[in-house]
Amino acid sequence: MSRLTDNSKKVMPGDVFFAIPCADGSEMAHAMEALERGASSVVSALPPPKGFEDRWAHVNDVVFTRYLFAKEKFGNPFSKLNCHAVTGSNGKTSCAFMMNAILRDAGKKTAMLSTIYNLLGDEKEAASLTTPGFLELYEFAAKAVKAGCTELVMEVSSHALAQGRVMGIPYKTALFTNLSHDHLDYHLVMENYYQAKKLLFASELLGTGIGFINIDNSYGNRLYGELFFRDRVGISKKQFKVENTETGIKIDNVNVSLFGEHNVENAMLIIEWAKEMGLPTEALEKISVPGRFEVVLNKDGKRAIVDYAHTPDALERTLIAARKICEGDLLLVFGCGGDRDKTKRPEMGAVAEKLADKIWLTSDNPRTENPEQILNDVEAGMPAGKHKRQIDRKKAIKEAAAALQKRDVLVVAGKGHETYQIIGKEKIHFSDQEQLTEALQPVGATPRGCP
Repeated sequence: MSRLTDNSKKVMPGDVFFAIPCADGSEMAHAMEALERGASSVVSALPPPKGFEDRWAHVNDVVFTRYLFAKEKFGNPFSKLNCHAVTGSNGKTSCAFMMNAILRDAGKKTAMLSTIYNLLGDEKEAASLTTPGFLELYEFAAKAVKAGCTELVMEVSSHALAQGRVMGIPYKTALFTNLSHDHLDYHLVMENYYQAKKLLFASELLGTGIGFINIDNSYGNRLYGELFFRDRVGISKKQFKVENTETGIKIDNVNVSLFGEHNVENAMLIIEWAKEMGLPTEALEKISVPGRFEVVLNKDGKRAIVDYAHTPDALERTLIAARKICEGDLLLVFGCGGDRDKTKRPEMGAVAEKLADKIWLTSDNPRTENPEQILNDVEAGMPAGKHKRQIDRKKAIKEAAAALQKRDVLVVAGKGHETYQIIGKEKIHFSDQEQLTEALQPVGATPRGCP
């Protein structure tokens, strides 16, 4: 069978291209690009343009047709895997890493799809999206089966659910962490965002599987109530005894090497999931998640932390967690991404001004937006003006690191695990961890990587 693709920019001669309907009506333009690149045929719900009738398959439902082709080509690999999904605004990556660690510790060979990277056993692959495209998913699952994996852990984004990218995957378990303001540039309103997340728990995907839902947030509580027809477990912090420890948190008798109230909620989901699956939880004692409340410095009474928080709710949770281990001032470096949901920018500014003592407002991934305008949008939620404005992220981190005193905590938020910054349409190497480490070097010390 010919190679299948739904990305017109990746079409090679002889490929079958699926022209998936687009909200902006651009599927015909994508189809024509695919034909120009040598696609043997286009599968589309639109009638063929004149002169291309012999290379055009007109169908009623392109998404379902793509599913049938993928199933035929790849042999339905998902049916040979125990598939576990996690969705929510925040916490998906941390939960996926914990699930994967627990399964591996139990002797299972796992595959994982995450925002940070993908795993096939011990082999890492770069991740381009939180949830890959539909055909890429099938290809990955086929490789996982071939590699001898029996378990697949994956983050499932609202975009993937709304676009039918996970169609036909029979999930054994599905976790819901929370829902808060994010991605409204795509979903427009919170109700659409919620309904997209809810699709993961529909019978078409979860089937006879079990849903694990954090009911300590309003959307989780609502979801739990609306899923009365299926096997589900509602989970609340009220069920557990929680303690903060020097190395993280303790939930009942389970030690978890992660910090913060938000990780209490993530870990309680995983602990209940493991209990239901009959799996041990000792792996949580040494779990780490890159860019998720990652401690870069813990020395001389100073702490510097990198976190992926890029929504109002996530930033609030991260700062509250940092405040609990802070005896001096709480310092913050953060910004907001360009070409993304603009409505959350003043909300994030308000959270920062309320919870941090010293703030450096800077660029995140400005993309094609004017960085100055992005900062203006954030500042709309910061009337007190207790912040410094420094567009250059490297300089902002350096200034904040220089201001870090004994008993202080510095949080650098927004990019987490990312090793790049997108300015205009260019992706340049940039790591918050590397910049922090360099900025915190003692005077006269040899920087890392130098002879």
